[in-house]
Amino acid sequence: MNTTLLDTLIKKHKAQPVARGYADIIVSRDTYKDFVSALVTHNFNIKHISWWEWCAEKKNSVYGLGGPKSIFYNGWFLEVPVEDDHIYFAMGISHDQAIAAVVNTIESKAITLSDKTVTFSTSTWLTPGIGLDVSEE
Repeated sequence: MNTTLLDTLIKKHKAQPVARGYADIIVSRDTYKDFVSALVTHNFNIKHISWWEWCAEKKNSVYGLGGPKSIFYNGWFLEVPVEDDHIYFAMGISHDQAIAAVVNTIESKAITLSDKTVTFSTSTWLTPGIGLDVSEE
């Protein structure tokens, strides 16, 4: 894995790895499409999407459990306690098809929580995390 290139893409798209490594990288709703496109175009293997609650103040979290303070924005990312969405690609899939599949997984997300169902399209706090295959690390 070309970690120098990956670090450059992370900074360019204001994405934030969780803890150490690249197994989970939180990316803003404003930049996720371009970040996914860059990752796929540079042959990084996207394995899953995790879900995070964006909060301006950590104490205002409704659904999130815990997570990092943003290094690019004023606020916090708190992990939503739901299963990750796993990404599987057929052999020979084009970059455009792979990008579309990941973006569709993000944009069609609906989560049923204790008191309601939230969707990516209607809940501005719901933020994706991109999980990469880091088996080469």
